[in-house]
Amino acid sequence: MKKYFAAAAALAVTLTLGACSNKDEVSIKLPNGNENFITSDVYNVTKQELFNDMVETGGIVALLNQVDYDVLSTKYEIDTTQIDQMIDMYKSIYSDFDQFLALQGFNSEEEVREYLALNLYREAAVKASITVTDEEIQARYDETYKKEETTIEESSSEATTDETTTEEATTEEIPTLDEVKDSITETLVKEKMTDEVVVAALAKEREDAGFTIYNTFLQDQYKEISSTYTENKTKSDLIAKTNEKEYTVEDLYNELVPAYGLSTGISILDTHLLEDKYSYDEKEVKALIDEFKVNWGSNYYAYMAQYGLMNDEEIFNYFKLAALQDAAFAAEYPITDEQLQAAYNEYTPNISARHILVEDEETAKDLIAQLDAAEDKEAKFEELAKEYSKDGSASNGGDLGSFGKGQMVSEFENAAFALNVGEYTEEPVKTQYGYHVIYKYAEDEKPSFDDLKDELETTIRSEEYTQLKLEAILIKYRTEANVKFTDESVQKRYDAIVANIQDSLSAEEGTDNTTTEETATQSSDDVTTDEGTDASDNTEEAAE
Repeated sequence: MKKYFAAAAALAVTLTLGACSNKDEVSIKLPNGNENFITSDVYNVTKQELFNDMVETGGIVALLNQVDYDVLSTKYEIDTTQIDQMIDMYKSIYSDFDQFLALQGFNSEEEVREYLALNLYREAAVKASITVTDEEIQARYDETYKKEETTIEESSSEATTDETTTEEATTEEIPTLDEVKDSITETLVKEKMTDEVVVAALAKEREDAGFTIYNTFLQDQYKEISSTYTENKTKSDLIAKTNEKEYTVEDLYNELVPAYGLSTGISILDTHLLEDKYSYDEKEVKALIDEFKVNWGSNYYAYMAQYGLMNDEEIFNYFKLAALQDAAFAAEYPITDEQLQAAYNEYTPNISARHILVEDEETAKDLIAQLDAAEDKEAKFEELAKEYSKDGSASNGGDLGSFGKGQMVSEFENAAFALNVGEYTEEPVKTQYGYHVIYKYAEDEKPSFDDLKDELETTIRSEEYTQLKLEAILIKYRTEANVKFTDESVQKRYDAIVANIQDSLSAEEGTDNTTTEETATQSSDDVTTDEGTDASDNTEEAAE
């Protein structure tokens, strides 16, 4: 899956939801849903359209964030110095702290503090639900310190003839149980904080607070998390409530926008912008989805849920957008006939080879001498491989089968591809695994240019593709379409991200240009690189 969607995956529900749902089930009408969240010359994304997608992706997470903060902050105390330390760390790392906040979707330092506090409140609630007995503490103390006591006593006994050593040994005192009881308790609590314990503890806190969900879609999602939640059939204009507070549709929308608004809105918009410029093959998209279904079997929907894709419609739209992005990249970075011809000229067919792996050079040289003296070289090679080779292929006469460039370590590859069919290496080949004797027994016929063209295009495209280049293309299309966010904080965040991408792209292109200039200088000075080294590989590595 394209890296473009990684940000959405990072924001997705952390608790895997096993079932997929239909978009109609959301059924939450936003009072001002007809207003635009994004405007452009091509397509306007309404708040309702955005809200529907955000609820699918992270509705239950956003709701629980609100509820947990309100419920737990009135019941537990936390050490706010931890939050101060985190804020100070962020400020020391990021010189432009306000820009950092915008990039992360926060409008103020106070919002960051609330986010950090929520995690601490949840931790406090979970710890309060865990019981550690005196017997467990005593057992851990004995396990940890009794062994140490025995070791010190043995060391002290052995050192009685050396006065200095004896003094040092006697200073190593075992702490008493009271001295380490708190640290042992903390360790045992952390060990008991499994995912199941965390989920159960927080669910109980909510239910003790009278937590009730009124929306069927969100209720079904929450039931996947909490097996003890009692289904509610009451109709209400509210999203949810506790004994102390009510949560409206607007509350949920405002909680969702900072975390999901930008990525969700852009995904919706980009699909329309790209559809306005390019086409895609629906059959190919469905065929690719079918491949995923076959590969993942019964885990298919759970796998897709990790990427925030909760139903078949979202999955299809995801792959459709990926196909449209591919079309955009191909249009902006066309592959020339010269590139294809150069790639074809450099293409090397697969070869088939045998090898003998030994630990020392002398043994390898002796094996080569035996091959030199043999009449049937291949038969002798198989015989020697079975007798001497330390590799798993020994039982098969050292046969490695067919392989191509990039599949073996460089020393082995260079030696193997340099051989003619029927030849073996005249000197041992040293690699990290030992010393090899290599015999090349076959080489595939090089396909015609026409037969190889599609493969070459794919290879060149993969070498040219970078996430930054794709982002730059999409930014250009959005700018051309006069895209604007009606939410000022989201617009600010988008502008900051665009600036970062443009700076990174300039740095990437600068690296590419520097490497290209260096290569050109070397060529003009008649300086050659090692045989088999591809300059484009160096450029790509430098860019990465």
